[in-house]
Amino acid sequence: MTNSSVFTEDSRVKIPTILHLIQLGYEYLSLKEAKCDLETNIFPDIFRKAIARLNPKINSGEIDRALEELRLSLDNEDLGKAFFKKITDQSGIKLIDLEDFNNNTFNVVTELTYQNDDEEFRPDIILLINGMPLVFIEVKKPNNRDGVLAERDRINKRFKNPRFRRFINVGLRGNVWVDIGISG
Repeated sequence: MTNSSVFTEDSRVKIPTILHLIQLGYEYLSLKEAKCDLETNIFPDIFRKAIARLNPKINSGEIDRALEELRLSLDNEDLGKAFFKKITDQSGIKLIDLEDFNNNTFNVVTELTYQNDDEEFRPDIILLINGMPLVFIEVKKPNNRDGVLAERDRINKRFKNPRFRRFINVGLRGNVWVDIGISG
């Protein structure tokens, strides 16, 4: 077996990143077992359970309304400002507990498809907070400058496409590039 077959992007970067996230408290979620809203990539069952725990005095109808309002905010053409305001607002229904962050539910999934009509993309790693996909991570092997630049160009092109606007509003507030070097 050659080093190139042993040291793949998955074995050198993706799997170690997922393991590190699990050590930080994220729970790995298999897409085979989870239900996801394909229009928003929000995981409604996780969302409802987390929101009920954060807001014990509200009923299931209020949680469903909060989820629907959240979905509607994703259609705004405001680069996610309405969505951001909803998830950071602590005066009404809490969608994220910003005072005690450990009260939230943290999940990590891989290769979640973002699809609109016949166009799609699948980030390598997606981080969910209370069932909402708030961060996605594209991994590249160390010293793969061309791969990183090509991925950056694909992301920038993808996010200029209005078909993906609601996904941008959910998970992107700016580009962050992390270079993880793992020797071996």
